[in-house]
Amino acid sequence: MKKFNYYSFIILFELFFLLILYKVVFVPITHDETNTIWYYSNCNVWKIIMFPDNVPNNHILNTLLAKGFLLLFGKEQWAARLPNLLSFLLYALAIFRINKTVLKSNSIFFIPAAILFIANPYLLDFFGLCRGYGMSCALCTLSVSYLISGYSTTNKKHIWVALILSVLASYANFTLLVFWGATVLITWFYFFAQHKNKQGKLFKPTLIIFIICILYAALIAIPLHKMQSTDQFQYWTSSGFYNETILPLIIHSLYGSHRYLFTHFNSVAFIVIGILIINFAYIIFRFISTHFQINSLFRPVFVATLIILLTAGINILQCKILHTPNLNGRTALFFYPLFITAFVTTLGLFSKIKINLLKKGFAICITFICLFQLSDTMSLTSVREWWFDANTFKVMDFLKNTNNSQYTSLKTNWLFHPSFYFYKYAGKLPWLDLKDYDKSIDINTDAEYYYVLAEDYNKLESKFDPVIKFDNDCWLLKKKTLP
Repeated sequence: MKKFNYYSFIILFELFFLLILYKVVFVPITHDETNTIWYYSNCNVWKIIMFPDNVPNNHILNTLLAKGFLLLFGKEQWAARLPNLLSFLLYALAIFRINKTVLKSNSIFFIPAAILFIANPYLLDFFGLCRGYGMSCALCTLSVSYLISGYSTTNKKHIWVALILSVLASYANFTLLVFWGATVLITWFYFFAQHKNKQGKLFKPTLIIFIICILYAALIAIPLHKMQSTDQFQYWTSSGFYNETILPLIIHSLYGSHRYLFTHFNSVAFIVIGILIINFAYIIFRFISTHFQINSLFRPVFVATLIILLTAGINILQCKILHTPNLNGRTALFFYPLFITAFVTTLGLFSKIKINLLKKGFAICITFICLFQLSDTMSLTSVREWWFDANTFKVMDFLKNTNNSQYTSLKTNWLFHPSFYFYKYAGKLPWLDLKDYDKSIDINTDAEYYYVLAEDYNKLESKFDPVIKFDNDCWLLKKKTLP
């Protein structure tokens, strides 16, 4: 069973690595990637670290790595996306470490648990984009894996590695600062539990943790101040952690699918909350049954449950005290691997049941549901967050073939412009006159073609005719020929 699990794990993640690689190459550059690639990545390293402007689009660690790969390989979309593609390998390593520690190598749940971690097409999207979300989720999950192994084997080196990884995770995406805060607390608690009767020995790790926190806070103080002082969080709201974080994340994770197995998103949310309650109840029961021995908590279920509850708690406090909006959608994406880690520790408890038929049935059920959901929702031609950029290559090919590569002009709705701008700036479209970015629809443009949302057409129908109507309500228009 151990060999089967290991070989199956390798094959599974090789397959998904190739699927993500396909998207890296064949899904057009999206709206938010262009700014990272052509503005932030062209800044010098210090300017990137200190934020060249006030916009949170600059995910610092991702930008620095993208800058390096673009310098190495040139202005290619795959080069810009390579850091996140490679971070999927870190994600795989993290999952392997968690499963090996929590479930053991010969567990029947080893592969179903691995599939659970990748049964989220929304998360997989970000491993194929030049944004910090996939990278931060990978580093976050790897950090948790070291927390779990550190607590389980009382290995303080793993605890320190987990803390450093949490710093890197939040540096890839500042929304994970709440996760970093939770990791700091769990790191300190580990040393407190180890040295509770030797107060002198607690001083050194406490001082090291404090110094790390101070140094990191100093590093990120200016970027955070720039964002906060210019109200860069206005795009999200504060209607509660459940409505703004839990429910939207479930909807995105299921790719908005109401079909078949997932007909009610609130029901899925209640299952998620129920699993965490079961874990928490088990922790309390075990703590009481061992007469409040702190070392009895050094189990994966304690670490995995505590890290997600602490992270959520710090996030809620942040919203209440600092009046920042709740995390939503991609900014809350890291909660997915945190929850799956907690659920896998629940499977670890379930695996102690000696009824093999029940365990096999449950393992098959998890595998079927996850693979069915992925096959039903995962797209190889677009990403959910920037669905409107799916047609960029089709528009480019149409214009090139229709005009026999002769010089032609194109105006676009502002949503589409950054995607085309990437290829124009990279020298891929020497035959295209791409008109300037414009938030409004310009009915007097001299462009020969206009690429718009279907709803924009009523403003342009007197001067343009549709030539292509794409399935996602994006239309390519051509200027009418004068009589």
